[in-house]
Amino acid sequence: MTRLFVVCGAPGAGKSTVIPELLRLRSKQLVVMDMDELLDHEGRVLGVTIADPSAARHWPAYNALWLRITELVRRSGTPMLLLTPGIPTELPEGRWLHLDCPDAIRRKRLTERDWPEQQIAGALEDAAEMRKLVPRSVPGDGTPEESARLILAWVNE
Repeated sequence: MTRLFVVCGAPGAGKSTVIPELLRLRSKQLVVMDMDELLDHEGRVLGVTIADPSAARHWPAYNALWLRITELVRRSGTPMLLLTPGIPTELPEGRWLHLDCPDAIRRKRLTERDWPEQQIAGALEDAAEMRKLVPRSVPGDGTPEESARLILAWVNE
C-alpha cells in the first residue's frame, strides 16, 4: 500500500489554512484531507460534536473511521496526506510531522475564534504533548504557502 503522511497540529496551528496551498503546490498525485472535513459547520459528524471534550468516548471510533478512509484512498496507489489534531498513539500509522506555532500565536488565533480560556489551555497542552511525541516539525506561524512548501518538501523526501 502507498504511503500515508500525517501532519498533526493542535488547534490554531494552521492545518485548515494550509490546505488550499498544499493542493495548489503539490507536484505529484497526492490526496490531501483534513480530519475536520467530515464535520458539519457546527463541528458534528453523525450528530456528535466530535471536537468537544464531552465526545472523548467517540474519538477512537472517529480515528478508526479515518484510518479506514486512508486505506481506501491508498489502495488505489495514491499517497495520502492527512492533517489531524491527533497524535501517533491515536492514529498509529504513517510518517508523522508536526505543524506547530508559538503558544502566543496559537492563543491569539484561538481567542479570535472566541474560544473560552479552558479550551485554549487545552490546546496549549495538546501542542506541548505533540512537541514531545512528534519532534520533527514545520512552523505554522508564517504564510500558509511557506508552511505548505515545507510540508511538501517533507513528503517528497
